[in-house]
Amino acid sequence: MGHQVAAFAPHATVATYDARGSGASDRPERGYDFALHAADAAAVLHAVGAERAAVVTASRGLNAAVLLAADHPERVDRLVAVAPYMRLDAGPARPDPEALERLRADWRGFIVPFMHNVFTEPDSSEVIDEMIAIGLDASPEVIVAQELEADWRRPAALLGSVCCPALVVHGASDAAVPTSIAEGIVAAMPDARLELIRGGGHRPDIRSPEVVNPLLLDFLLAE
Repeated sequence: MGHQVAAFAPHATVATYDARGSGASDRPERGYDFALHAADAAAVLHAVGAERAAVVTASRGLNAAVLLAADHPERVDRLVAVAPYMRLDAGPARPDPEALERLRADWRGFIVPFMHNVFTEPDSSEVIDEMIAIGLDASPEVIVAQELEADWRRPAALLGSVCCPALVVHGASDAAVPTSIAEGIVAAMPDARLELIRGGGHRPDIRSPEVVNPLLLDFLLAE
């Protein structure tokens, strides 16, 4: 969320980190459950000396953010989720072994169409190419481990325990995550509201920061 860091920096202290398995962070063979990601976020807050912070996340990152906010309500002042993805149904989906093997065998064949599905807005070829390059630097083994380890049930069950104000921003034309999921997430939280980005795809924070950033700043800086 580099576009957001630049927008937030004049107004607040901003701390970011590469989640385990990505960027400059370690890529262990195991250890990708949402609870561990939430523990990493809490460790980052402790490391930077932030007793309380606003948490901004995107896509499936909301699962770890909900665990952080529910387990450590004293640490999370506000919560922003862009294009959130959760499994709100009663039972967890079992990973498809054949699909995971195809992903391992043809990582590029997964990343290229995936990024085109994320950025469906017109004139997105430049950002798609940039995101494909970043995606190809990632490891399919990390994605496979995350799919095998993720417990989707607990984050969804704890949505009602998130007592801080929350803002959900979702692209109205998101081809990856239906608007109904964002609506369900907002309905389950006590103090949440939804902002739909007209014509927005799955990651409007990357594709249209000029639209998303003012919404986030208004929410994060509100008294």
